[in-house]
Amino acid sequence: MPNYLLRLSFIGTNYAGWQIQPEVPTVQGTLKEALLKIFREEINLIGCCRTDAGVHALDYVANFKAKKSMPPEKLLLALNSLLPKDIGVKEVREVEGDFNARYSVRGKTYLYRIWNSPARDPFLYPFCWQVPYPLSLERLSEGAKLLSGRHDFSGFCKLEEPKDTVIDLKVEVTVNKPLIEIRFRATHFLRYMVRRLVGALVYLASGKTNLDELKECLRGEHWAFTAPAKGLTLESVELPLR
Repeated sequence: MPNYLLRLSFIGTNYAGWQIQPEVPTVQGTLKEALLKIFREEINLIGCCRTDAGVHALDYVANFKAKKSMPPEKLLLALNSLLPKDIGVKEVREVEGDFNARYSVRGKTYLYRIWNSPARDPFLYPFCWQVPYPLSLERLSEGAKLLSGRHDFSGFCKLEEPKDTVIDLKVEVTVNKPLIEIRFRATHFLRYMVRRLVGALVYLASGKTNLDELKECLRGEHWAFTAPAKGLTLESVELPLR
């Protein structure tokens, strides 16, 4: 059976995340409906990770196997003709039979955008968390430096199943006022982890918390505030393929 890799992008605004859920639209469910029409068989579609409702993806990787073989360029055209305009397939290729999008990925980078101004940009608004009050870029950078490195991030996540909570994380802040971009790179992430880290950084930059409190969270204290989903985008996925 051929094993197909899909690289795609999607705007998550209209979806309850990647994973199929009953009675709500999801990216995985929408793709599976299109694949069913193309292959006339039920497809087991595997994604590289879950995404929360409203989270976007600039680069997302999935794979599936099918009984029927189809040229990748033809499959790309067929999928994009059936999918809604907020989901776009960028690449289709056949890969080795043991490739699994969930377990073969080597790393991911998430981008979180903050629009730090009371003025509104309607072109960026759907993809940013608008924070109208001043933020200290110095404190934001100090927080990013603290969170970078190998830490136990169990205090910044929602654990639904046993996972390795000790993660090597790289955090980078880029500022092009009023746009603040924060990138998080790691081999894996925990549920709500990035959004809660962003929430902590914004609280730090606004003076609502301090570095000592964040250090306590890295020692297991729970951080509750979660930044809005719409500011988060899965920016890139690293594969062991050329």
